[in-house]
Amino acid sequence: MVLKARLNLDQRQRLALTPAMHQSLRLLRMPTLELAENIAREADENPFLIVEEEARAGANVYDAALATTAAKEGLTVRLARQIAMQNLDPVAEAAALYLVTELREDGYLDVTLAEISAAADLPLPTLEAGLSALQKCDPAGIGARTLAEYLELRLKDSGVTKTLAGEAVRHLTDFAEERWRRLRGLLGCDLAELHKIAALLRGYGSAPIVPEEDWAASLMPELRLEPASDGRVNVSLIRSALPSVSVMPCRRDDLADAVLRSHYDRAVAIRSGISARSETLLRIGHHIAQRQSAYFSRDHRTMVAETQAEAAAALGLHPSTLGRAVAGKALLADGRVYALSSFFSRALAGGDGAISPFDVQQKIRSLIAAEPQTDPYSDEGIRTQLKQEGVDIARRTVAKYRKCMRIPSSFARRRRKV
Repeated sequence: MVLKARLNLDQRQRLALTPAMHQSLRLLRMPTLELAENIAREADENPFLIVEEEARAGANVYDAALATTAAKEGLTVRLARQIAMQNLDPVAEAAALYLVTELREDGYLDVTLAEISAAADLPLPTLEAGLSALQKCDPAGIGARTLAEYLELRLKDSGVTKTLAGEAVRHLTDFAEERWRRLRGLLGCDLAELHKIAALLRGYGSAPIVPEEDWAASLMPELRLEPASDGRVNVSLIRSALPSVSVMPCRRDDLADAVLRSHYDRAVAIRSGISARSETLLRIGHHIAQRQSAYFSRDHRTMVAETQAEAAAALGLHPSTLGRAVAGKALLADGRVYALSSFFSRALAGGDGAISPFDVQQKIRSLIAAEPQTDPYSDEGIRTQLKQEGVDIARRTVAKYRKCMRIPSSFARRRRKV
C-alpha cells in the first residue's frame, strides 16, 4: 500500500453569529429591570447613546417594581461572578458566559452543545470546558441538560462521590420503589447510606431554579393586554417600562477615529437590539392573546395548554429564542401581572386531551375550596379525585402545586378549621 499526501478543498456552510446578533440575543434575554439598568450603564460610557429618562421618570409601576427587586441580584450577574472566580482561560470563560445566555428560566440547558457550536462558531471542546465551569456554580445543578444530570450534580454537591452519584441516578426507579436489597448489590452501599441518598433525592426539586411563589408580582410588565369591545384582546407595549433609546447623529469624519467608530457601532447595535426585542415581545403577546382569548375574555379559569416548542413553531422562532424572550418578562392584564413563562408549559395528560399545569392547579384549588371542613383532603386524596377526572399525576406533583399556591397541608388546614 502506498501512502500519498493530498490536499483537498471542500465548501461548508456554518452559521456564525455577528457581534450585533450576539448583542441582540443578550438584550432579548435580559429581564426588564436588568435591561433598564444595563441601558443606563451603557449611556454613561457611550457618548452616542441617548437615553430619554423622562420616558420612565413618572412611572410609579417602574419605581415600585425596582424597590421590590432592588435586593435581588440577577442570576446572570451571580453566575458571571462565580465563573470569573474560577480563573479559567479567557476562551473557556467566554464559552461559560455564553452558555449562561442559553439557560432556560428553570436553569436547564435544553440546547445541545453541538447546536451551540454550529450556531456560535465555537469549538465543541471549548463549550465542554465552559459547561464544566458553569455546572460548578451555585445553585447546584445549574446547566444540567436532563433531570438525571441535574440530580447527579445535586448529589455530588451534597457530598456524594461522583461514581456513587452517577450510579444512583441510573437506578432511580429502585430508589422510588425502595428495593434496598437490590440497591445494596448494585451500588455496594450499606442501608444507612442508601437511606441517606434516598432522603437527598426526595428533598431535591425537579429543576435547578424554582420560581418564587410571588415571582410575577416582582416582575416589571412590558406588555399590556386589554379586552376590546368586539371580543378580541388588544396588545400593546408599556412604553414607560423602559427608557427610550436613540443614537446621536454624527458626521462621517467623526467616525474616522477607531474608538469613536466602536462606540457608534455599539450604540446602533443596542438601539437595533432593543427594537428587535420589542417586536419579538409584541409578536409573543399577540400569540398569547389569540391562543388564550377565552381565558382573558371570560372567567380566567381555562388556559389552553401549549409548550414553548409549539409556540415557537407557530411564531417561526427557534425554541431557545422564545425561551430567552419570555424569561423574566411579564404582561399586565386586568390589573394582574403574569409571567410570560406561565403561558407555556409541559402539557399533562388529561381526559379531554392535553391540560396545562396551570389548569391542574385551578382544579386542586377548587377541590380544596369544596372539601369537608372536618376532614380536609390529603394530597393522595386529591390525586385520586383528579385521576377520576382524567388527570393522572403523582402525589408529589399535587404537593408541589399546592405549595406553589401557598395552600397549607391537610393537617394544617384541619387545625385551622377546628
